[in-house]
Amino acid sequence: MSKFIHPIVLCGFMASGKTATAKAMGAIIRSDYVDIDAEIEHREGASIPEIFKEHGEYYFRRIERKTVIQVINESPKIISLGGGALQNQEILDWIKEQSILVFIRPDFEIIFKRLITNKKRPLIAREWAESRNPEIVKERIKNVYLARLLLYEQAHITQPVESDWSPYQVASKIFDQVSKFQSS
Repeated sequence: MSKFIHPIVLCGFMASGKTATAKAMGAIIRSDYVDIDAEIEHREGASIPEIFKEHGEYYFRRIERKTVIQVINESPKIISLGGGALQNQEILDWIKEQSILVFIRPDFEIIFKRLITNKKRPLIAREWAESRNPEIVKERIKNVYLARLLLYEQAHITQPVESDWSPYQVASKIFDQVSKFQSS
């Protein structure tokens, strides 16, 4: 699977495995991949948490949108979006016109187990600062997840993910689905 009609863009909630899967996909087809968050950090010369702290979420989302558009226009084969990159219907529709959008969808419980161990993510850090209660944090994070789910579910392809699957297994399943999608 090395011929693509359009770039493959991975979306999903934070800690869903987008970056690891994009890296595995790139390795399988011997191609580079672009992680939007890493690209933003490179361009801004600061980490995502630093950008949020220094400039706020509105600024970050503005540069995220600009970066997504620029990177997709450069046509790399594999792109992983940040968890909040699908900010509205307009950007979602544009991404779908330019690429094959794949929603990586592990169960929320898998995502939360991954998130709870990494409090450096801006959303998690903010929730932990407001409430040290794991159940309250979980409920707040789940509300964000459910709100974003409405956009994620509009992807061309949804790839469920089991907790014991490696990024390479997820990548292989995505390539199978993309092949079927392109031939339909």
